[in-house]
Amino acid sequence: MTDNQTPEFKRRLSDHIVDAFDIACNQGNVEAASGLYQTLEIVLTNQGGAGSVEKRHNIDFIHAAAAKLMALKSQQRAA
Repeated sequence: MTDNQTPEFKRRLSDHIVDAFDIACNQGNVEAASGLYQTLEIVLTNQGGAGSVEKRHNIDFIHAAAAKLMALKSQQRAA
């Protein structure tokens, strides 16, 4: 980050959960990553509901998190 850049401000709970999920995955903590992924699903479901519209422009992070968790679980089984 350069001096003229400000840090990215994350206001959504789901953003913080994804950050924690990434840390758990990077540490190889499958149990924590699984729990955080389930929590992410709950938070995203609660934010939605009948007639709600997703306001995010990029929701690829959800698919990426699922793939990352599956890879971590697969890696653990192989070990």
